[in-house]
Amino acid sequence: MLRFKSFMHLDEETKNSVSNNTKGVMHELLTGYHLNGGKHMTHHKDSNGYSPEEAHDKLKASMHPDDYKKANDRAKAAADNIKTKLPAGHTIHQVQWTSKPGDIHRSTGIHSTQKEDPSDLMIHTKKKSSDKPTYHGVSLKVSDNSNKNITTSNLGIESAGSKAKEMHEKHKSDILKDYPNLNKNNRDDRKAELNSNPAVKADIISRNKKLLRTIAGEHGAELQQKLDSGQHKEVVNHIRDVLKARNTPLQNAGHNFIKHTTYKTAKGIQHHTSHPESEHEHILNDPKNITVKTNGSITSFYHNDKKFATQTHKFQSQSDPLSSIGSTCLQTGKLV
Repeated sequence: MLRFKSFMHLDEETKNSVSNNTKGVMHELLTGYHLNGGKHMTHHKDSNGYSPEEAHDKLKASMHPDDYKKANDRAKAAADNIKTKLPAGHTIHQVQWTSKPGDIHRSTGIHSTQKEDPSDLMIHTKKKSSDKPTYHGVSLKVSDNSNKNITTSNLGIESAGSKAKEMHEKHKSDILKDYPNLNKNNRDDRKAELNSNPAVKADIISRNKKLLRTIAGEHGAELQQKLDSGQHKEVVNHIRDVLKARNTPLQNAGHNFIKHTTYKTAKGIQHHTSHPESEHEHILNDPKNITVKTNGSITSFYHNDKKFATQTHKFQSQSDPLSSIGSTCLQTGKLV
């Protein structure tokens, strides 16, 4: 699920360059539009108070017409493909945009956090008009690349091992001790100060790289030690977070959820539908054959020596010397 950034920043984008965020949000809005019978969704407003139609129009104004056409063609293809995944005999009654906290509950009446359910769209279907609706949460991913393995989750530093937070705090403390001019409350002021001194910036980038490698190494060793000592449950729970391999509250209530990825190959627009809550059970139920390895800032997970997921530890911003740290997680390889 994408976080919709402020339109002030969107207006700063050039029409010759479409950011990944703009691309992703537009994919949500246009896929919802086409699923909704060629009409803009009416619910819900985003965090800026814009309706789906208003958000669409604002984003469209920031895009080159060729980029918008590409986005629209791709979204229509995605909508057509998603329709084939709905239960036979069901018709779509409405589609809602669930881009901010609380939207899933407003749409379905089922309590769910964005961590528990990353759905970008909520499709309401019925078999008969008198039936209660069946809900289908859809987490949308879109890529210009030929690789359908796109980010599965984004985790905070609390998911980078028991030592990560302490190491990060010491890292920031050492920076401020060596470079007290960076001790500013405003992030933009810190960035400006850093950019004014290339030597300091180079040193901090080097420190950042070293820290991420250390965090990844400690994290990988900690997870492997737990596997070696038979503490499988905690490692399996962590991997479930990495892969979003859990039922959503919607699914627990008898409804549906899919992750739908649209990507491109030489053959044209392609789609991949996955069910992350169940696709890795053959691995997660066999923890004795799971191993963890580290390479640079990446923690990788293997089953019978075949890599199936990665967790890349990263700073949210290299231009902010006091940036927070998180992880980008990815499913890799083919499922058995």
